[in-house]
Amino acid sequence: MRVLPKVGANSRGAARPLLAGVAVLALALSACGGGGDEPASGNAVDDAHVTLASSAISNSLDPAAALSSVGRTYTKQVFDQLVTFDESGTLQPSLATEWKRVDDTSMDFTLREGVTFSSGAALDAEAVVANVTRVLSGDPAYATVAGRISTVKEAKAVSPEVVRIVTSTPDAILLNRMTLLDIVDPATFEDERPAGTGPFEVADYKAGTLIELTRNDDSWRASEAVKDVTIQAIPNPTTLASALRTGAVDVAFGLPADVAAQLEGSGFTTVSKPAGSSAITSLIADVEPKLADVRVRKAINLAVNREEFVEAALGGFGTPNGSQLLQEGYLGYDASLPSYAFDLDEAKSLVADAGAEGLELPIATTALFKTQAEAVAGYLNAVGFTSEVVVQDLSAFIPTLLQKSEYPLLYWQTDYYDLRDITSVNRFGPTFPGQQPHIPVNDYQTLFTQQAGQLDEGAREADIKAMAKILNEEAGVLFLAWPDNLYTVAPRISELPLSGDSLIRVEAIVVTK
Repeated sequence: MRVLPKVGANSRGAARPLLAGVAVLALALSACGGGGDEPASGNAVDDAHVTLASSAISNSLDPAAALSSVGRTYTKQVFDQLVTFDESGTLQPSLATEWKRVDDTSMDFTLREGVTFSSGAALDAEAVVANVTRVLSGDPAYATVAGRISTVKEAKAVSPEVVRIVTSTPDAILLNRMTLLDIVDPATFEDERPAGTGPFEVADYKAGTLIELTRNDDSWRASEAVKDVTIQAIPNPTTLASALRTGAVDVAFGLPADVAAQLEGSGFTTVSKPAGSSAITSLIADVEPKLADVRVRKAINLAVNREEFVEAALGGFGTPNGSQLLQEGYLGYDASLPSYAFDLDEAKSLVADAGAEGLELPIATTALFKTQAEAVAGYLNAVGFTSEVVVQDLSAFIPTLLQKSEYPLLYWQTDYYDLRDITSVNRFGPTFPGQQPHIPVNDYQTLFTQQAGQLDEGAREADIKAMAKILNEEAGVLFLAWPDNLYTVAPRISELPLSGDSLIRVEAIVVTK
């Protein structure tokens, strides 16, 4: 793991040669900052116009219908939530200034005074109730957001200033879920441009390609420095890099690591921040029975040089991880768990003892992760397995991952940054009919269900650590690394403020002449 200088977030210093470039996970977000290790020189600019670009943007201006994680770059600028994560991942007040638990399934939120939507309407408890009711209406357009707040049963207006959120069962992370519920003026639910309380409002929209925002001067968190924002889709990485070089784009995310490194030589800064996810390979014993043998699973874990993997397959942007799902800073991370070290001789010995020489272990993945999966296959071949990578279209890989796989190994990246909690990763929990287990059925699944409703944080942390210990001892998953998000920073941007869910706080960006 490299120690990186600070420019609004972790940032790399001078560029250095990288091995094969890797496309950053499409869910990763990126942004902007100063050139080199020092902030850009010059005076701060008022009323700046900032352009953000990535391979895709929001599919909808309605935050309740926005499906993609990259879409939240837009929603965070226009809408607010009851609570939010600060840069360190700590829950902080937003539209709610305080909250208290009424009972195991109810929590009251006191709303911030004097907040208005960009439409001019006042925020009150009834507006929050209307938003919850709409998301829970059963309309398939809102299914993604409904899933994010899946335990919420209803909302009630206790008074104009207090709203009560009621869950169907005790929910340990109700506050986390509330960071994902964007509050819209109910009178604008059906409008082309729904109104929010955020620092910007929509000025123009070209579906799938461009969103133009302008400052909402009446917002309770109005921007002093940024007046206009362009959010643009540039699918081709080469075109995106060119737009940075010409000054057409200030902030780029989704660039391959090697392209980002090349831009460093032209005065740009690459800012990296832990992504809140794990690069892993699932071991599907239902497809290959020999994966039920712990010796085979341990051999797979011992076969990988994780430090080399991070440098070669992630371009150096990440932290080697051979121990557990969650990274440091998340509830349940256990620093005491041993990490599987690279041990070629021991891996070969275990393969021989298990009679698994030549065992065919093809790895299914998507084009996005082809380079990483090929690195894993190379390590497995070196210890006596026979492995190759099968690249599937995303439409084929999703059912391979979620329902039924023909392949014994699946390379993917599991994210928990949205809720900042292990509950986001239900793939190892209890399975439903038609779903294949990604780990052996054991106490892990029982603990996963138990921790979700455990309101005592200490007891819940113990449950999550017990889950991590089970996976570690059984080598149930091939943990590889905790990847970073990449933010490519134009020289005129001197500060890049990020929220705890790695989203850009555009209202606080500092632009210099």
